[in-house]
Amino acid sequence: MRFYQTRFCLFWIFILLSSGLKAQTEYRWLSRPHAIKSLDSLLHQAPSLAFKSNFYPHGFLDSLLQIPAKSKSSNDSLVLEKQIQNLATSFFEDLSFGNPRPTFKFQGYSFELRKNEVGLMLDSYLNKQSIVNLVNYLNNSSPEVKSILAVLSSNQDSLASNPARIAQLTLSANHYRWLHHIRKNLLLTVVNIPAAQLKVYQGNQVALKMKVVLGRPARPTRVLTAQIKNLIINPNWFVPRSIATEELLPEIQKNIRYFYASHLDLLDKNNQIVDAKTVNWKALSKDYFPYSFRQKTGVWNTLGILKIPFDNPYRLYLHDTSEKKLFASTKRFYSHGCIRLEDPIRYGKLLLGPNSRAMDTLKIDGPYYNIPSKWIKVNKVAPLIIWYNLIDFDEKGEVLYLENIYK
Repeated sequence: MRFYQTRFCLFWIFILLSSGLKAQTEYRWLSRPHAIKSLDSLLHQAPSLAFKSNFYPHGFLDSLLQIPAKSKSSNDSLVLEKQIQNLATSFFEDLSFGNPRPTFKFQGYSFELRKNEVGLMLDSYLNKQSIVNLVNYLNNSSPEVKSILAVLSSNQDSLASNPARIAQLTLSANHYRWLHHIRKNLLLTVVNIPAAQLKVYQGNQVALKMKVVLGRPARPTRVLTAQIKNLIINPNWFVPRSIATEELLPEIQKNIRYFYASHLDLLDKNNQIVDAKTVNWKALSKDYFPYSFRQKTGVWNTLGILKIPFDNPYRLYLHDTSEKKLFASTKRFYSHGCIRLEDPIRYGKLLLGPNSRAMDTLKIDGPYYNIPSKWIKVNKVAPLIIWYNLIDFDEKGEVLYLENIYK
């Protein structure tokens, strides 16, 4: 009998403790007026944090604090608690992931937003009554965001008359918030079009940086996300039809030597080689061209000695180039849209990781003549971002304003 009485007592003690815990945790914001005041103050500072002032309601939290606690029913309190929690969660997710985030014409890779991570951080800092410190932590953890916010803060007078610059800085800050969040634990390649530059991040560290040549304004490089799974050593170049008919064909019609000097194969619709001497070149045109061109492998090849393909609807890829002189230019926008790499061998080795032995025998200056192409899997599928961000940074981390080359 005593056993059942003991179990009965323990049961009700458990119920009472559970109810008490529920009461303690149910109103985590309403029981902390100081935290609500801090949140209200932070929302009023939205523009200084690179958010638009209309993103968050003004006065809602302030007016809430004026309502006497006794006048709130339990249902009202629960509703208010949820409203405050949702508002706080939205605000801190924006600080973590950016708002707005970058958009892409094509998304071949989806990046995870770790929302649970934000919720856990918010709970922890709320328990410490220090949500302002969480704002500082999130802003300072990204060097790019930290630099942009410093510019917004220290140049308020000069920026007041330049709303376009403020909008540019604000947008970029949020895009870099997103980038900072998604690059953790990844080997991530980022090509910034206006900077004509490629960076490879290992987590938050820049493991490799190089110049790239990108699409000219008439044939711009597209913004996208993708995944790199393979690379091709000694690639053939299968000439796009537009280039074949609009650029190569007129030159060949002027002088057949151009065909041979370009190290081309002429292929029929079955990909069989056709003897160029047997073709009536004058009869061919942009509208009638039942062939395709394939450039032989070698140092003369337009793709150089390395091609890095990735799935996308624009037929874009990264590659070496036979025109090294273009990297000396400040404005490197000469291609038909593909991305030419300044240092393809280092990049290839980074992608291959422990499997980079195949790259060890490659030299950028050859000699290579008609060597068979070789496909190699990368060590781990590597995400790629090609974006258009008009803010970048120098070696000291200072903000650089880039020319809007595709305006």
